[in-house]
Amino acid sequence: MHWRHSLRTRIALWAGLINVALLALLVLGTGWFARKLIIQDARLDTRASALEAAERLDSAMHGVTVTTHGLSELIGQARLDPDELVITLRAMVRATPGAAGGLLILEPREAGDAPFARYIAANGSDRDFLDSGYDYRAQGWYQRTVAAPEGWWSEPYFNETAGHRWMVTYNMPLRDAGRGAVTRGMVSLDLPLQTLTGMVESLANLPGWRVSLVAPAGTLALNPEVALEQREYLTDYIQRSGRHDLAPAAEAVRLRQPLQMVHTDAISGETRYTVVEPVGKSGWSLLVAQSYALIIQRLNRALLLLAAVGALLALVCMLLVRKLAKRISLPVERLSASATHLAQGHYESPVPHTYRPDEVGQMARTLEHARGSIQNQLREIEEMGAARQKLESELSIARDIQLAMLPQGRVIDRDRSHLEAHAQLEPAKAVGGDFYSFIEAGADRLWFAVGDVSDKGVPAALFMARTVTVLEVAARAADCPDQVLAEASRRLVEGNDTCMFATVLCGCIDVRNGDCVLASAGHDAPLLLHADGRVETLPVQSGPPLGFEVSSEFPLWRGRLAPGATLLGYTDGITEAFNAQDQAFGEARLIAALSPHLDAKAQCEQLVAQVHAFADPAPQSDDITVLAIRLRQDAGSPQ
Repeated sequence: MHWRHSLRTRIALWAGLINVALLALLVLGTGWFARKLIIQDARLDTRASALEAAERLDSAMHGVTVTTHGLSELIGQARLDPDELVITLRAMVRATPGAAGGLLILEPREAGDAPFARYIAANGSDRDFLDSGYDYRAQGWYQRTVAAPEGWWSEPYFNETAGHRWMVTYNMPLRDAGRGAVTRGMVSLDLPLQTLTGMVESLANLPGWRVSLVAPAGTLALNPEVALEQREYLTDYIQRSGRHDLAPAAEAVRLRQPLQMVHTDAISGETRYTVVEPVGKSGWSLLVAQSYALIIQRLNRALLLLAAVGALLALVCMLLVRKLAKRISLPVERLSASATHLAQGHYESPVPHTYRPDEVGQMARTLEHARGSIQNQLREIEEMGAARQKLESELSIARDIQLAMLPQGRVIDRDRSHLEAHAQLEPAKAVGGDFYSFIEAGADRLWFAVGDVSDKGVPAALFMARTVTVLEVAARAADCPDQVLAEASRRLVEGNDTCMFATVLCGCIDVRNGDCVLASAGHDAPLLLHADGRVETLPVQSGPPLGFEVSSEFPLWRGRLAPGATLLGYTDGITEAFNAQDQAFGEARLIAALSPHLDAKAQCEQLVAQVHAFADPAPQSDDITVLAIRLRQDAGSPQ
């Protein structure tokens, strides 16, 4: 029989056709799956890169805000002469990485005092606004700052005084703590814009990547198509260039919300994946986009190479099958059966023919390697699941232990006086850093404290346990809350290498007559709910938080809790509980949630319930703690 009509030739031809068909399906399937996988990985990479860059920016800007806040509080609480102010401002500029200069404006505290307005530059080009006759009071930035409730970041601007560079400035109103928080001026810190843009240049220079940095008011501080000198807003750029595909990104920037989106460039037609990431709470936003064109181009080249190599192997296989049809058919059938077992999830049986040096052996070894990899991955998944379950169990036990450390609410009865003391704490994570304490000392005194530890999670819980222990020991040996906080300040500084700190409101109340003494270590002032429904914020002056440095300056507030009145202490997890629209619960809603007829326990439960109702469905972002102390006296009892 002629070789063209032989069975081996037919087998070889059919094998070749089948191999070519399988190769085509393999290339198509691999291309579809690889495209999906690569694009997904590219999205994850873009999102992770944007988040990492935003965190770097936030860290740099947060350092500026912390330094500025610290100087504002120092000058607001201390009386410094002009030379000391210059030294302090210069130290702030030198201590802030990358800072180009700082400005301090201080209006006279009393009649006869001289104002202070001085700019300290890192390059030595200082400027005295008073000597130069510069009318800073007429400037919009000064008027906005002294009227602002808190600090704010400026838009990029060209600064000639600081070396002819583009700058951004953090401005902070300066309030006199001793005069009812009266605004006396401002303090600001300049940061070269290059310091911020330099943190994202590595992303901007990647092929196919585009990076934009948007200032709080919408100015494009960095954009590959808009020069900084144009001072163009993002919304104006969208309108001018016709880039309406970026409208959702502009809306996310306006709302200070993160966003991930796939869109088509209205000009070039390229498909891009864009991530919008807010830079902390600074008001700045980072836009990172990656084009799919380069990714798809590389994938297509790989698929063409795969198809070419596969076609060559199919031709060789067809020639070999013609001669070795009988020897090849049986091993292939066995390999097919083994592949079917693998597809059905049976990974125990080894793949046969792995010892063969030909294509059959290569396929067998590939399947065996895949089988081993799948088994390893299944074991790793099982181990990870067990480890996670163990971790969750340990965190649950830690939460129970932490909550068990906190005292229960109580009612203390003395003759006709009844003092209700109750608190409620809900950690944002399994364990948290908020705490409260009740300590009965002597026959008629109740010590109490409520506080908030920096950070969250396990580190905050450990520092919280230490703080509670130190406060309780100090309270049993002290006469006034300032002594308790002074002793705790000294103890908590020892061995605090992590620089954690706690804000604490500490007080002592007489059960019979309601006489109360309070002291604060950086904590929010408590509220006093009168029996007639009036609410006032007690003017408790604050000392420094516990843990930073040793201090004994904790001013006392003395007063009396009238019958039917409630003293309410809380942590910032109440007022800073945000809803899905990024709105805070705030002090106004806190006051509105109080009811004078409720006892201490019901008061706490009602307030926490209203906070959760306001924030739902947004997740709880911080620990929530509220402490209430209410005095009741029977009718006819002495006041």
